[in-house]
Amino acid sequence: MNRKVKVTPTANGAIISVEGYEVVITVKPTEGVAPKITLDSVGSRLEEHLEELEVSETAEGIVVKPKSFLGRDKFASVAAIIEELGGRYVSAGRDSHFLIHT
Repeated sequence: MNRKVKVTPTANGAIISVEGYEVVITVKPTEGVAPKITLDSVGSRLEEHLEELEVSETAEGIVVKPKSFLGRDKFASVAAIIEELGGRYVSAGRDSHFLIHT
């Protein structure tokens, strides 16, 4: 069987589409409140890559931009950390970046 599956990340989960049906998944903490993500906490999680990244805070959240091409392995490593922090990659040509809403 060959079914087309599309996964669209959202700020708090994902939308999975399969053959015209959508499943919306929302992720919520089960206990207490998640710790606030700060510029310092993001910097410490990305410590091994900080020389190659610009990390700043905007009204939208924390923005992480590569200073230059990272290559597949480093990009994947940074992307995994950003996703663990609830962020996502924003593809915008030369202005592409990672964004973590705070």
